[in-house]
Amino acid sequence: MNKFQNLFKQLIYVLSEENIKYVIIGTVAYSEYAPPRATNNINFMISESDCCKLESVLKEHGIDFIWNAYQQLIIAVKDDSDETKKYPLELSFQRAPKGLTVNRPIPKEIFGVADVPVASPEVLVALWCLAVINGNPKSYYDAQMVIKLQLADVDRCAAVIDSLLESDANKVLRSILTGNAMYVDTINMGEALILPSDLIQTHEEIELVKAHRYNAVQERRRQLCKAIQQTK
Repeated sequence: MNKFQNLFKQLIYVLSEENIKYVIIGTVAYSEYAPPRATNNINFMISESDCCKLESVLKEHGIDFIWNAYQQLIIAVKDDSDETKKYPLELSFQRAPKGLTVNRPIPKEIFGVADVPVASPEVLVALWCLAVINGNPKSYYDAQMVIKLQLADVDRCAAVIDSLLESDANKVLRSILTGNAMYVDTINMGEALILPSDLIQTHEEIELVKAHRYNAVQERRRQLCKAIQQTK
């Protein structure tokens, strides 16, 4: 855990020095507003224009990374032993969706680092609604919980979602507000959910599961687009 914290502090310093704009999203951000829960990952979101810059900056500082099936840049934290951790600690970076900016974050203290920019609850809800559209139904319940706990302003959530380009995320938000939790009709829940933990032994297997899920969702989206084109 100390190595995880130290790497996090190093990344925050590097991002600030290189003037790369970012916000913390995901479970760590969720835990800043709602009852905290365990996670093995810290998610960053950066602007699309900074992605190439981030790669070169990490290489300059000798920080190893990979790109996963979801086009997220992953930095895995290695321990001092040769053992492969079942759930390795990771820091991940993803591009901001088109139309969404990383402006107006909320400063928080994380791992002793002051003023770390964390996404607002409204931005988190928008990202989770978008994640559902992209094949991650578990994100539905994160968005639903934040709204039920009245941690996010619904009108602001809708405004953020409206700024997203080429997105049906507003349909997910409406299904949450109306109690129609059976939205995500284009998603095969069996394929989308993560496999039971006892079936996943290594980091490589986790990535293979993610890749399979990503490819399955992309294929369904292609089929849906093809069907829409045929009806026009």
